[in-house]
Amino acid sequence: MRRSMTGLLLIIIGALFLLQALGLAHGISFGAAALLLVGLSIAGSGLRRRRINLFNVGLGLWIAAMGLFNILSQAGVTTITGGDAARMGWPILLIALGVSMLLGRGPRIYVIRDPRHNPVRSDTHFVSDVKLGNEPWVLDGDLELNTFVGDLRLDLTTATISPGVHRIEVNKYVGDTLIRVPDTVSVRARAEASVTGNLSIFGERRSGVGSVSLEREEIVPGADAELIIDVRVSVGDVTILREPVDGFRVF
Repeated sequence: MRRSMTGLLLIIIGALFLLQALGLAHGISFGAAALLLVGLSIAGSGLRRRRINLFNVGLGLWIAAMGLFNILSQAGVTTITGGDAARMGWPILLIALGVSMLLGRGPRIYVIRDPRHNPVRSDTHFVSDVKLGNEPWVLDGDLELNTFVGDLRLDLTTATISPGVHRIEVNKYVGDTLIRVPDTVSVRARAEASVTGNLSIFGERRSGVGSVSLEREEIVPGADAELIIDVRVSVGDVTILREPVDGFRVF
């Protein structure tokens, strides 16, 4: 279904370019057209689920409305612009997000890494709960995790960490973050909430509205691995715990 939707979007965009090249369409904003098509695609993906994802539907319709009103305003049909639609759509989007969370209809993603496979890469999830570390895995380089909405659980106590310095970056908009760190490695950790949040690193806490940040560093004598952890969120709680490596854990 996703391939069919992608193919349909390419056909429509190509047809718009062809019409403009033939002089049959003037003043079409392809950026606005792309917003309209992408928004409809996202909304459609929310409707195609066994249980309707209200946030995806709301987000898709919001993006589509920005594109549609840009096109209509350029054609002189309405004075409402895509920017107006963007500003007016935020409350509806937040309501859809809240209802979706209350109904438990957000997708959950469990990330399991094969120790035989190089796990170092950048993972991006749009609306999802991400859990990494349910199974033993290998960290032998840098790791970047990006989410828009959703909770993130990262267990480093189940990881075999290779010697050296490893950077772990987490970037997200809304949601809580929990990172468990083994007591056998040195750590430099930083957390930041740009809008509001509660931050906790190794027992030290800080919270507030507006930009708030917290940094901690713990050096383990003789440790052959060091973790540099940087977590940045807009809204949400960030907790980084130091724990002894005492066996396998499931979140």
